[in-house]
Amino acid sequence: MTRLLARSPARLLGLSAAFLLTASAGCLPERGGVPDRSAVARAPVKNDGKPESKAAKPAPRPQPEIAPAGSASGCAGAALTLPRGTVVARVDGKDVTVDDLGDDLDRAEKQALRTYCQEVTNARQSVLDNLLQQKLLTAAAEAEGKDINSFVQSRVDAEVPTPDDAAIAAFYDANKSPTAPALELVRDQVVEAMKAQGGQAVLSKLLDDLRTKAKVERLLPDVSPPPMDLRNPPHAPTAGPADAAVQVVEFSDFECPYCSKAADTMRGLKERYAGKPVQFVYRHFPLSFHPNARPAAEYAQCALQQGKFWEVHDGIFARQSELSPEMLKDVAAKAGVDTAKLESCISSGTVGTEVEEDMRKAQEVGVQGTPSFFVNGQSYAGNPTVDGIAQVIDAELARLQG
Repeated sequence: MTRLLARSPARLLGLSAAFLLTASAGCLPERGGVPDRSAVARAPVKNDGKPESKAAKPAPRPQPEIAPAGSASGCAGAALTLPRGTVVARVDGKDVTVDDLGDDLDRAEKQALRTYCQEVTNARQSVLDNLLQQKLLTAAAEAEGKDINSFVQSRVDAEVPTPDDAAIAAFYDANKSPTAPALELVRDQVVEAMKAQGGQAVLSKLLDDLRTKAKVERLLPDVSPPPMDLRNPPHAPTAGPADAAVQVVEFSDFECPYCSKAADTMRGLKERYAGKPVQFVYRHFPLSFHPNARPAAEYAQCALQQGKFWEVHDGIFARQSELSPEMLKDVAAKAGVDTAKLESCISSGTVGTEVEEDMRKAQEVGVQGTPSFFVNGQSYAGNPTVDGIAQVIDAELARLQG
């Protein structure tokens, strides 16, 4: 994915998206308080002023096992492992060891390590991308006797026309958030966003051409975290070949307004990669404060049993503002679902366990809200647009195809 830092020449294009766009916003679940175990571990053992006997002196504190600097470039080499038996606290003279902290600590540390490794990967790639772009654009600009800004701006001016009223309205409708103000109030921002998008496309193509001609090789060590285990369970709705080289998994909530935009993204991606080795997978993560999300998920799962999941999926999101049992039945009927079989499926409760399995998997892989996308087991943190996710898919296809 092309990343443009603050000192990139792309800033002259005004690539800040208008505030009406959805960006990477989403629906966030409630988060319960987590005990501050670090505070407990730091708490001093009570000292009553009496001299400690030799026998009472604590053993030397075991140190975390840290790989020697530079000994490993992979993510696993960054782990700080507390040896089993490490004393982390004492209560009335009794030891509390790391083993007593249980699975909660293990899960939290794994997630923290993944976050760290991914952020280091992103930072390295961003800085390297920026430097490579500077070098490529500088060489190309000098070949035409121009500075970088003039060189890029001339390309943009030649290829990005001023949008007409119809194009402005279409762009606004396609990209507005649920709380966006009326078009007439943000017209200038919409035009700016359209020109920015066009400029970004021109710049991306220009850089791709320059990279190809220059035969740029990227040799950064890979310190990204290992992919999450997101193998498809039998109940998962999919689109695309089962043996696809790239798998895109979405965790979604039928009542989340941002997931409605993500449904458009998923539809666009399926169209773009039709006939290619890319598979799309839908997993459920209905949030507790969306009371209609769970019933909608179960309806969609029952429609899957009749081969109609995607039709019901699209129908629900198209009428998201009127979610109700009656609407769900109407959507299913219009999708050609046998409603008697569907109601029997709902009553059986079997799909409820499937939805719960998806929710457990979402928590396991660190889903923080909806929509959340994963590409080949790696979390996608960018703007969930067709072009944004497509860049990651294309990069993964290129990597796997050598």
